[in-house]
Amino acid sequence: MRIYFMSKFVLYLFTLFQIIPLLACQRVEENSSEIDNKSYINDFELSQKNTMNDTLVKITSPKAIIDPINNDIEIFDNLITIINNNGTDVQVRSGNSTLNNSSNLIRVFNNVNISMLDNKKYNVHTDSFIWDLNSSNINLNSPLDINFDNTKIYSLSGSYNISLNQLIINENILQRTVFNTEGKEQYKIEVLSDTANWNKYENILEFTSNNNQVETTIQFFKY
Repeated sequence: MRIYFMSKFVLYLFTLFQIIPLLACQRVEENSSEIDNKSYINDFELSQKNTMNDTLVKITSPKAIIDPINNDIEIFDNLITIINNNGTDVQVRSGNSTLNNSSNLIRVFNNVNISMLDNKKYNVHTDSFIWDLNSSNINLNSPLDINFDNTKIYSLSGSYNISLNQLIINENILQRTVFNTEGKEQYKIEVLSDTANWNKYENILEFTSNNNQVETTIQFFKY
């Protein structure tokens, strides 16, 4: 089963980081205590230009902590802005994020909201996501609440492949509302599936199930 969207929800979020250098930070306070030798940074800012896809990523936060032993960075109340040369801008807000240099993992967590700057009706809400910077696959390991204007998708988990520009989500419930010319609800569509596949370039959402059956329910309204 395939559903076509008139507007693209571009997932450039998942082209985030290749290598992340720290370019700017202000007012570093170092505690030389034997118990705590971490560096506390106010007005934290990190910028990265990804030459592979010409995407600029900026992370800003009122506070960050750097562990000088392993150079891991813990960031609080962060705002991640992804700017692409085709004019598509994406923002990610979360309570916390960490960059683990030893395992080369970046994790964004605690009330994660992903949205497009030019269309707030397109957004994804989740608890966390993890990306192994050595691979092209981002692990969406928490339930996903996806909103495409009048279409909502609830998924148990998923993954995004950067190289293929492909989103795969699991255990899905899609709900879409169609309105008439008077702005009243005309009918609702609900789709249940084991998996769903979305490709950025084709902008097609395809639902499949292990037993080849996708449950579809249409509810009509009478006025």
